[in-house]
Amino acid sequence: MTRRYDRAQMLINQGRFDMAEREIRLMLGEDPDDGFAHCLLAICASSDESRYQEATREAELAVASEPDSPFVHYVHSRVLWKRNHYDEAFAAISEAIRLDPYDADFFAQASQIKLAKRDWAAGLDLAQQGLAIDPEDPGCNNLRTLCLERLGRTQEALGVAADNLKNSPEDSYSHSAHGWALLNSGKYTEAQNAFRESLRLDPSNEMARDGMIDAISSRSRLFRAMRSFHVSLSRLSHKHQFAIIFGAWILIQFLSRLGDSAAWLTPFIPVILMAYMVFAVLTWTSDAIFNTFLRFHHFGRHLLTTKLIWRSNLVATCLICAGGGAIYSLATGQWFAAIVVAFYWMLMCVPATAAFAMPTPKRGLVIGGLGLVIGLIPAYGVLQSIAQESTSPLVVAFRTFNWSIIGLQIAAGYLAVAAHRR
Repeated sequence: MTRRYDRAQMLINQGRFDMAEREIRLMLGEDPDDGFAHCLLAICASSDESRYQEATREAELAVASEPDSPFVHYVHSRVLWKRNHYDEAFAAISEAIRLDPYDADFFAQASQIKLAKRDWAAGLDLAQQGLAIDPEDPGCNNLRTLCLERLGRTQEALGVAADNLKNSPEDSYSHSAHGWALLNSGKYTEAQNAFRESLRLDPSNEMARDGMIDAISSRSRLFRAMRSFHVSLSRLSHKHQFAIIFGAWILIQFLSRLGDSAAWLTPFIPVILMAYMVFAVLTWTSDAIFNTFLRFHHFGRHLLTTKLIWRSNLVATCLICAGGGAIYSLATGQWFAAIVVAFYWMLMCVPATAAFAMPTPKRGLVIGGLGLVIGLIPAYGVLQSIAQESTSPLVVAFRTFNWSIIGLQIAAGYLAVAAHRR
C-alpha cells in the first residue's frame, strides 16, 4: 500500500493525473474508507474543471473518514477554493490550521482565499503568519508580494519579490509574482522578462500567462490607460466596484431628468451619455480588443486560451460590422445611419465579452442570452418604423437598447459579485 501511495503522489507531482487515479482507485478497491486515498483522488479530479463536483465529493469523504487529519481539510479547502466557494474554503483551512498551526502551506492557502476575496490586509497578515513559521516559504512570500502590491505598497512589493527570487530562483510563481509587481509599477518590458522566465519554468502557469498578455498589450497607450483604471478599480472590494458602476448609471439617470427642467443642460446630455457608453464598452472590452491584436503577435498568439480566442472572435466580428456598416452608410450618404450602426455594434461588444467574463458557464449563458434578446430590440424598432412609416419606434427602441446594455453590465457585475459571496 505504501508503494502505491508513493507512486500516486509522484504521478500527481508530475501532473500525470490519469495514471495517478488508476493507482488510487486500486487502493480504494482494497479499502473504500481510506481517507488519504479519497484525498488524492480529490486532487486528481480537481485538475479538471468539469469534475469539480466529483472532487468536492471525494474531499468530503476524506474529511468524513479522517476528520482529525489536517491535510484532508487542506485539500478540501483547495477544492472549494477552485470552485469559488471562498467562505467554505476558509472554514476548511481554518480547521486545518487549528489541527496543525505550524504548517506554512496552510497559511498560504488561507492567504490565497483572502486574496481571491480582495481582502488584501487579511491576506497579507496570513502570509506573514506563514513566514513566521518558515521565512523562506515561496508560497507565502509570493502571496505577500501580491497583497503588498494590491495595497498600493508597490516598492515594498518589488523588494520582497526580489528577495524571494534569490531564495527560489527556479520557482515559476516567484517570477510571476515579481512580474505582476513590475507590471503594476509601469515597468512593462521588465515584467515581460519576468513572465517569460516564469512560463519557461512552468508553461501551465496561468498567472504568468495572464500577466504576459497584459505586459505585451501595455505597449499601447490606450490599453495602459484602461489598465491603470482596472488596476485602481481592482484594488477596491467587489461591493465598491459594483457601487461605482451603478452610481454612474444613477448619475446619468439624474442628468436625463434634470435636462427636462434645465434647458441649458439638454445639449450636453447626449454627450455625457455617449461618454458613459464608451466608458462602459471599454470597461468590458478593452482586454478582448487587445487580445484580438495579440493574435498577430509572434509570442502573444501562443498565450491565448480557446475561451479568449472565442471572445476576441466575437469582439472582432462586432468591430468589423461597426466599421463596415459605417463605411457603407457614409458611402451612400447616410451619415446619421453610420453613427447609429457603428454605435450599435460597439455596444454589442459588451454582451459578447460579459458572457465570457462570468465565473461559471451557467451565468455566462444567462448573460449571453440576455445580450441576444437586447440585441434584437433595435431590429424590432426598425420593423415597427417601417410598418408605421415613422422614425419614432426606432428612436424609442434604440433608447431602450442603450439603457438595456447598461442594465446588462450592472447585472453582469452583480452576478460576478454574487459568485464571490458564496
